[in-house]
Amino acid sequence: MDSEPSVVERIRQSRRRIQSESEDALRFLGRLRNARMVGAVAPSGPALARRIVSGIDPARGAVLEVGAGTGVFTAALLARGVEPGALTAVEADPVFAALLRARFPEVEIVEGRAEDVLGEGGPLADRRYADAVSGLPLLNFPPALRRRILEAIFARLAEDGALYQFTYGPRAPLGRGSLAALGLVAEPAGRVWRNLPPASVYRIRRAT
Repeated sequence: MDSEPSVVERIRQSRRRIQSESEDALRFLGRLRNARMVGAVAPSGPALARRIVSGIDPARGAVLEVGAGTGVFTAALLARGVEPGALTAVEADPVFAALLRARFPEVEIVEGRAEDVLGEGGPLADRRYADAVSGLPLLNFPPALRRRILEAIFARLAEDGALYQFTYGPRAPLGRGSLAALGLVAEPAGRVWRNLPPASVYRIRRAT
């Protein structure tokens, strides 16, 4: 049986984790000038990552991640049991996309805006996914663009598939009327206070 890591090794592991998180924060702050891509004052934390992937069942099939950023949700999906070959991560920022390729070489990383790469004629237009996770700051986008993004995502999801979306606002990032027009409903899936800032997770699915 493998022995437990020594105190020295645990300290080294902790230092490596802190260094990695610090480097991510610096990269993230460096991209804050582009509000189209970045919607918070810090990368999503591990508590939010665990919550947003908690509804994902790896046995259901391939998973789509949009707005992958520095890979916090990507790592959580892999820890959840999603096989690297069954995960596609979409990221519009070229710096973050390069970081994702270096960190997750076995995961398919697609650079581009979700509405473009998932839409008709895009590189993922012929794909089908069981469920999806979003790190996109939807509240930063105009309502018409939010609808376009959701349309593109659900065009690639299975009929019983769901999108797990976080928001910093008090309600779902699309109103009931807009969701209803798309044939969708949003259900609260948890509030994460241990995040900067606190966030809510919603499960968005087709109305039955």
